[in-house]
Amino acid sequence: MKVGPILALALASFYFLGNRDAQTADMVRVSDGPFVSGGGYYVAREKGYFQKLGIEIQHREFMDGSLAVPAIVSGELDISAMTAAAGLFNSVAKGAPLVIILDRGNNRRGFGYTVTSVTQEMYDQGIRSLADFGKLRGKRVGVGALGSINQYNVALALAKVGLDPAKDVQWTVNVPQPDLMKMLGQKQVDVTDLAYQFGFFAQNNKWGPMIATGDVVAPGTAIAAFAVRKDYLQKNRDVVVRWAMAYLQGVKEFNAAAVAPDKHTDVLDILARTTALNKPELIKAIAPHWSYVNEDGAPPVDSIMTMQEFWSGKDFHFVEQKVSREQLFDLSVANDAKARLARDNPFGN
Repeated sequence: MKVGPILALALASFYFLGNRDAQTADMVRVSDGPFVSGGGYYVAREKGYFQKLGIEIQHREFMDGSLAVPAIVSGELDISAMTAAAGLFNSVAKGAPLVIILDRGNNRRGFGYTVTSVTQEMYDQGIRSLADFGKLRGKRVGVGALGSINQYNVALALAKVGLDPAKDVQWTVNVPQPDLMKMLGQKQVDVTDLAYQFGFFAQNNKWGPMIATGDVVAPGTAIAAFAVRKDYLQKNRDVVVRWAMAYLQGVKEFNAAAVAPDKHTDVLDILARTTALNKPELIKAIAPHWSYVNEDGAPPVDSIMTMQEFWSGKDFHFVEQKVSREQLFDLSVANDAKARLARDNPFGN
């Protein structure tokens, strides 16, 4: 069948435009861990939102954001989830070429992602709420990492009841959270602060009840954030903004599913495939304790700076040299992504 020159040109143009994304997609090297709090990223990735905006993802997995710092410093990563921990401040102070651009989860009221658990023995002795933390003097407290959000939660609660969190308890640190959960059941530690799913699992196995969530201890405190290499942002700003746009669409659906999981079974399935929880029914069981992600993308700056002050204060000296807001954050990416989403509406919201 012959076609006229105008139709032929139109067909050629359609073929070119239809394949343009595949030919010119921007590759972004991203790392995150298999945690439900990173659900906004995984929803966006699995639903093809990055591809829709001309981005291909090359994914790497780290069990803790601090472990990704060497990879981003060496140029092996472009964007990475970073835990808001003492190690992040120290890395930036020493010249790590990264800057925080987006929220990746915080303990908003009602969405607490971290939880403090005690052994059944401690619970029976009357340690059942934050008001009882004064009874923890001399007890063994297990957390996954030094200067982490988990240690911050317990240390802050101890300070509020008049204890010295650096001296009045025995810290067990740098133990993977699944192992800490088991240590609680074996009475090798008296207290833990873990991601909610581990506290939930420990309680269901009668290894120790949950007594406080992070949104009660320190409402709005950052769990993690996304950071980007400074040189990558400078050279590929449009790519980073498009990446943030796709991510924020995923965040919107993630937050909606947290409060109404039965209405968003597709999100439950995605989180089961991409996180360590594996089963949609388990994802649903811990809702809405997935953490909350700010839908405008803005990282909780004040919360993160408060954590830096705490870790550099009189009780702890984990932060060797404090960094400024200007060194730590670039809020323009979230602002630009939000504006372009509203203007272009690429996902038809």
